[in-house]
This record gives sequence, structure tokens and C-alpha cells, in this order.
Amino acid sequence: MINSKSNQTGVSIVAIALLLIFQQFASKVGNIIANCFDYKIIDEYGIFAYVSVHHIVQMLIALLAIIILNKKYKIDFGFNAGNRKLGMKYLLVFTVAVLIFTVISYGIRYFSNQIIQYDYPLNAKNVLGTLGFQLLLSGISEEVLFRALPIGILTFWIGSNKERKFTKLNLSYEVIIAAVLFSIAHIRWTINPFSIGMNYLQLIYCFVLGIVYGKAYQESNSVIYPMIMHSISNVIMVGLGYIFSIINV
Repeated sequence: MINSKSNQTGVSIVAIALLLIFQQFASKVGNIIANCFDYKIIDEYGIFAYVSVHHIVQMLIALLAIIILNKKYKIDFGFNAGNRKLGMKYLLVFTVAVLIFTVISYGIRYFSNQIIQYDYPLNAKNVLGTLGFQLLLSGISEEVLFRALPIGILTFWIGSNKERKFTKLNLSYEVIIAAVLFSIAHIRWTINPFSIGMNYLQLIYCFVLGIVYGKAYQESNSVIYPMIMHSISNVIMVGLGYIFSIINV
């Protein structure tokens, strides 16, 4: 019994380490390919074109892994409508909560004269470009790489649904691990020269959102709803930032 638990723990650690390495690999390859193009004609301020290419590349890499694993092991990664009623409930409640939280946050900053100052003009191209990225790519790409892939693999590798363990908050360990990996992905680091940069509030925020997206994904059995939730959250955050900045002029 002890050996069995020890083996399962070892397998879990290996799985998590491999997932972390793969996610970092997909992101770095995305950076390398995105750096191969010049975006000045369509995006002179470098605010949406580069990151769009990066997210497309990392998503394609993750999808390739998902296709291979699905074909070999028949892992269900949730690319279906799943439980529509529960998924829509998560989507609606989450959207209202994020909207209220964001309005209050920006409202406090507005009346405290702490509105975000952008280093690019808020013209039609820049606003539509950044919001288009947030709506069409950010949530889709990141939920494939940081939700569907890790939770799907961990659920299959660690144990079946019946054997899956939960915390007292009814959070599965797969959701928690995926949220941690999602936060780690927002740590900026380079090898040459070696440097590490992180925003602790951002990491906490990403972890909390990762938990919510993970629960929505696992309970609805569909990655579609967290994709939409993620995109809507980003659009609300960026869009309201623009609105408050414009009315503050």
C-alpha cells in the first residue's frame, strides 16, 4: 500500500514537471517564431500583433500534443459542449462578478487619480487590435495550453474520476495544479542574461482565475466555457481601462 502511494506520488510529480516544461517550451517557441516577423506596418507600437502570433503558435503546439494524446490514450480534453446548463451558469455568474469587480476597481482608481496611462494612442487601430486579441486569441490559446491539456492529462494519469481526490473546498488537485502552472507561466524569466521578474498580485490574480476556469472546465466537462470566460474577463479589464482613461482626459 505504501509503495503504491509512493509510486502514484512519483508519477504525479513527473507528470507535473513534464507539463511545466512543455508549457514553457510552447511559450518560448511562440516567442521565437513571433520574433521572426516585422509588425511595424500593422502595429507600430507592438501591442497586439506580436502577442497574437505568439499565442497562435503556442496554441497549435498544445493542440498537436492533445491530438496525439487523444489518439493514443483516448483522453477526453473537453472539446465539446459538455453540460451546457452548468457551463452557461458559470459563464453568466462569472461575467457579472468580473464586471462588478472591474468597475469598482477602476472607479476607485479614477476618483483617486490613479488611472492607467498608456504609452500608445487610443486610436481605432490600437483599441480594436488589442481588444480583438483579448477576445479572439487570449482565452482560447491559454485555456487549451493551461487548462484542457494539464487537467486532461492529470485526470487520466493520476486516476479516474471516481478515484480523484478533492480538498475540503471541493477543488480537485488537478484544478489546483493547473492554476499553479498558469500562475508560473506569468513569471518573466530569461536565461541569457539570467533574470526573473514577477508581479505578486498578478500571480495571485492568475491563480484565483485559474481555479475558477478549472472548476468550470472540469464540472461542465467542456473547455469552451472557460475559453469564453477567460476572453470576456480580459476584454472587460482592458476595455474598461480604455473607457476610464478616455473619460479622464
